[in-house]
Amino acid sequence: MDEMTGFLAEKYSDLLRDGRIESDLYAKYKVKRGLRNENGTGVLVGLSKVSDVSGYSVKNDVKVPKEGNLYYRNIDIRDVVKMAKGDFGYENTCFLLLFGHYPDPVESRKFKKMMSDEYDLPDGFLENIILPHPSKSLMNHISRSILSLYSFDSDPDNTQILELIRKGISLVSKMPAIVSYCLQAKSHYLDKDSLHIHYPRKDFSYAENILYLSRNDGIFTDIEAKTLDRCLMVHADHSGGNNSAFVGTVVSSTLTDLYSMICASLASLKGPRHGGASMAVQDMMSSVIDDIGLDPKDSQIEAVIDRMLKKDYFDNSGLVYGIGHAIYTKSDPRCEILREEAQKLSESKGSGKVGLYMRFEKIAKKKVSERTGMEACANVDFYAGLIYELLGVPRDLFIPLFAASRVVGWIAHDIETLLYCNKIVRPATKYVGFPENEEERK
Repeated sequence: MDEMTGFLAEKYSDLLRDGRIESDLYAKYKVKRGLRNENGTGVLVGLSKVSDVSGYSVKNDVKVPKEGNLYYRNIDIRDVVKMAKGDFGYENTCFLLLFGHYPDPVESRKFKKMMSDEYDLPDGFLENIILPHPSKSLMNHISRSILSLYSFDSDPDNTQILELIRKGISLVSKMPAIVSYCLQAKSHYLDKDSLHIHYPRKDFSYAENILYLSRNDGIFTDIEAKTLDRCLMVHADHSGGNNSAFVGTVVSSTLTDLYSMICASLASLKGPRHGGASMAVQDMMSSVIDDIGLDPKDSQIEAVIDRMLKKDYFDNSGLVYGIGHAIYTKSDPRCEILREEAQKLSESKGSGKVGLYMRFEKIAKKKVSERTGMEACANVDFYAGLIYELLGVPRDLFIPLFAASRVVGWIAHDIETLLYCNKIVRPATKYVGFPENEEERK
């Protein structure tokens, strides 16, 4: 240990001793730890008409489980998917979140053209901004690229609502190119693979362009693109209380520029507690398959889950990844949609994995519920990672795909908050550094 490391280790010990905050002080001063109420519900911090998440009711301060629902502008997410009528629906979902109603055919056509006209990055952006500066973290590279777009905007600090809408649509439209080119830069310069650059096609949908730009050969099937489109739709928003949306609201309330706000939300989404769960599910299921195969007995699945819950399997965390949710109790509607999509995609590719996932899900929900005494459902991440795997999406792209779908939700909440709240977010903390018998500063 060098001198500086030893010094810092000593000071860290001092911090743990002198700066310790006892957990019972949160209850004593009625401080909402993590902005959570004692019963686990979230503290209300805003009003919204963009989206709503429902998974329980509260009676006598107790959470009562119920079937889960997700609404975009008061339309059930299941119906939003149905309204795509077998075609691509993400662009119409963006319109719905931004403007408050589902587009009619004329509005849809105009909006899709508006998005496709904004697919391309500024001249020189790929060569001078993205390719020369690859990163081990695609999320960091994407954030840096979005911040660089600020310099290509003739009026970047304009936060008037119509201007934010225009900038927002342009930014969302550029995400397939940004995400895919950041992947290609890492693959070429850091992973020593060949460099494959395709340019966005205006005749392709948002989902089609992601597959076209990110794949070396640019080839994909219709069912692959439609499946990815459904993933984008269900990930587009999840109320204003989720971590990344709230972070964006906090930052935008200062009237900073749109690019900075989006990057703050991206930084939040990068964290494994928020955006990385689908990768954890895939890692967990890979271990399960390695140990018991694709067609195990129910007793073998039960034994593996029991070991997980006893912190004696996989990462020894005691968690069964993809099972349970902060809001959903009986069911997660996004999981139901993606389970069906995974079945169709799996069948088209001749993969048998989805059958094991469905059996594992059923047994895990029962085991976790018995262990915790509370109902537990599979969440969206349980099948999202499987779908990405079946699509051949590299792990580096799991969270960026989540981000590419969610940017529009962040923008919708940003616009709504600036329109109707328009106050800087300024909560408070309670200072507890005085001696116990000293109530006020002398």
